[in-house]
Amino acid sequence: MLTQRRERILKIVVGEYISTGLPVSSEAVARKGLGVSSATIRNEMMELEEDGYLTQPHTSAGRIPEDKGYRCYIESMMGGVQLSLVEQRLIRHQFHQVEGEIEEWIRLAAAILSRAVRNVAIVTLPKPYESRLKHLELISLQEFLALLVLVLREAKLKQQVLTLEEAVTQEELSAAARRLTSACGGLSGSEIATRGLGLSRLEEQVTRTVVHIMQAEEEEAYEDPWVDGLRHMLSQPEFASSSRLAAIVEFFEERNLLKSLLPQVLTGEGVRVVIGRENKQDVMRDCSVIITRYGIPGEVGGAIGVMGPTRMQYSRAIPTVRFVSSVMSEMLGELYGS
Repeated sequence: MLTQRRERILKIVVGEYISTGLPVSSEAVARKGLGVSSATIRNEMMELEEDGYLTQPHTSAGRIPEDKGYRCYIESMMGGVQLSLVEQRLIRHQFHQVEGEIEEWIRLAAAILSRAVRNVAIVTLPKPYESRLKHLELISLQEFLALLVLVLREAKLKQQVLTLEEAVTQEELSAAARRLTSACGGLSGSEIATRGLGLSRLEEQVTRTVVHIMQAEEEEAYEDPWVDGLRHMLSQPEFASSSRLAAIVEFFEERNLLKSLLPQVLTGEGVRVVIGRENKQDVMRDCSVIITRYGIPGEVGGAIGVMGPTRMQYSRAIPTVRFVSSVMSEMLGELYGS
C-alpha cells in the first residue's frame, strides 16, 4: 500500500516521463511543489524502485516507470478522466456526417482514435454473439443441384451449393424456401436444430445445411480489424531501432493482433488496459493496449482500442476509447432498432 506522498511522487514521475520520454530526477519532482526536499524525494523514489514501481536505467540517471508504476497511475485515473464536451460534440458530429454504413463507421472510428492519441487504432466490424436467420432462397442450378442463399440478421450473406438427394423443380425449391423462412426467421442455429417442424425430405436437408453454416459463423473469431495510425506509433523514439521497427511491422503484417488481444478483452466489461509484459507476445512487451467492446449486449458487438508504447498518454487515450465506443454502441442500437 503506497503512502499518499509516494503515490503523488509516482504520479509525477509517470506523468513527466510520458511527456518527455526522459528519466525523471528528484529535483524535477521537487519543483512540482510537494513541500519536501530533493533528498526526501530521492529516498521515496528509492523505496518506489525497491517495490517495483520505478527503475533507474543508469546509476546517475533519474527514474522511469515500470509496468507496475504505470498500472498504479492508470488505476488512479480510470474513473475520473473524461473528454471535454467540445470534443464529444465534435466526435458525434463526425459520425452523423457519414452514411449509415457500418464499414464507414469502422473507418471513421479508427481515424478519430489514431489522430486523437497519435498511435495505432484498432477497430473490428461488429459480430453477432449468436447468428439468426433472416431469409433464405433456393435457386435451381441443375436437376440435382441447387444454390442455397442464406441471409443472416446482421446482413451477412452466405452461399452454398447443395447436391440434392432427389430431383426437385424450381417451384418446389421456392416453396421450401418460403416455408423455412417463415418457420425459422429470427431463430438461431441451435434453435432451428432443436425445433420440430414436420419437414419434408428436401426441407430437412436444407435445414441441416443452414444450421451447419450458422454454427460455423458463430465459431469464427473476429474478422481482421481496421487499423489506422501505424505511422504515428512507429515515429516515436521507442521504435527508433531498425530491429524493433521491423518486428512491429512484421507483427501487423502477420495479422497476429486479434489473437493477442481479444482473448483478454473478452474476459470482462469496460475498458481494459494491457501494459508491457502483460502482453502475451514478446514483440508487444514494450507496448500498451487500451481496448474495449462496443455494441448491443447479448446481441452484436465488436472490439475497439489503441496500441502504442507504454509511454502513452493514458489520460487522453482511455477517455477517447471509452467515448468512441459509447458512440458506436449508440449508433448500432439505432441501426438494429430501426
